[in-house]
Amino acid sequence: MMKFSSNAFTRITLPNLLVLTIISCATAQKDKYDSARDLFRAGEKLQKQKNYIRAKNKYQQVLEDFPDSKERILAQLLMADSLYKGKEYEEAKVNYQKFIELYPVHPQVDRAHFYRAMSDFRLIDLAARDQTSTRSAIEGFREIIERFPNSPYSKAAEKKKKESVRKLAENTLIIGRFYYRNRSYLSAINRLNGLLKTYPNEDFNDEAIFLLAESYLKEQSYDKARSSYRLLLKRFPRSLFREKALKKLRKLGR
Repeated sequence: MMKFSSNAFTRITLPNLLVLTIISCATAQKDKYDSARDLFRAGEKLQKQKNYIRAKNKYQQVLEDFPDSKERILAQLLMADSLYKGKEYEEAKVNYQKFIELYPVHPQVDRAHFYRAMSDFRLIDLAARDQTSTRSAIEGFREIIERFPNSPYSKAAEKKKKESVRKLAENTLIIGRFYYRNRSYLSAINRLNGLLKTYPNEDFNDEAIFLLAESYLKEQSYDKARSSYRLLLKRFPRSLFREKALKKLRKLGR
């Protein structure tokens, strides 16, 4: 007869026992709720405890097990909230959008619009060339301002829209700076001119103008270089680039 050691038996059966225990607990926990109301309240309790993953699962269960209940409406919104607070911004955006599509005249639809835009805002990566999230955030905040002017979220949307526009401008500067440092001066000129035309009032545009002047200088476009240095001195008299611009103008004969 083949013999098994007790250690071998433990190694073989313990993982299976753990899986069975987890499944059993999950099943028992799901069966515990006989109504959408109880399940919804359990989700709210978990959300208040900042247990966002389990809260999201409870709201999801409301939608799956009680699709005709009145709780399903707020369950959809609070599931999106749980995902947002848990920093699952891509999934949160999808679920806010679903709420907007399903319940376009709900009293809290403005909140769904705001946090859908905020999900895009949280996904912004300044260093990335693709600024789809930034543009989506700007459009989302603009929609709130225009469609819900009396919403308690409209002022916050206005503020976040301005921040998003600034981030888009910053990204353009980062790309222009990259081109300049890599000696792609014509590409830098195109990017920096685009920045100054599209976002003329940003407080970091002194650097953009200086890099533009330097790029023109490298391309031997001396008149345009002079004009750009002079523009820098006129618009930003206290700029950190002021002394460098003055030295370059002296060399160019002003």
